Amino acid sequence: MHAERQEVGLEKRLAHAETKLAALTPARGRGKRQITTEVTLRATIDHVRKEQRVEGLLHMAWEQQIEQQTRYVGRGRGSATRAQRVREIIRYHITRIDRQAGPIAAIKERFGWKAFVTNAAQKRLSWADAVLGYRNAYRIERMFNRLKSRVHIAPLFVKLNEQIEGLTYLLTLGVRV
Repeated sequence: MHAERQEVGLEKRLAHAETKLAALTPARGRGKRQITTEVTLRATIDHVRKEQRVEGLLHMAWEQQIEQQTRYVGRGRGSATRAQRVREIIRYHITRIDRQAGPIAAIKERFGWKAFVTNAAQKRLSWADAVLGYRNAYRIERMFNRLKSRVHIAPLFVKLNEQIEGLTYLLTLGVRV
């Protein structure tokens, strides 16, 4: 179950990253901001990969599109003898987003595994008993989860460390009661 949840999470992150990366270079149009330098494009791609935790799992291909516009120098209408200048508008466009099958498969192979460490001898505690003991161990997070499900606690904002510490003590007292 743990491996399946991790795999679903990875697929969701990959889909979000692909959507965000495709939205980086929209088609030309009114109000559509274009990326004009390769450095900016690379930095934005790296930011999206890092944000979605998919570094090394997606490969992008992009192209530089250059549009040339000829304009007359100065104001007014042009004539045959009037000077002209050529203005180049550079835009980068992501053409392809590919999933890297090898690294994704390598990550999926590791899903579901956990490391359990104990200093108990194997005669005293078998491997299966150690895993069951870990799963049934007392954890304060489970108690807070139980408390939140029964008592409707709204989120609250605190600034000071003393407030956080006091709130934690109060919640643990509530859970014990």
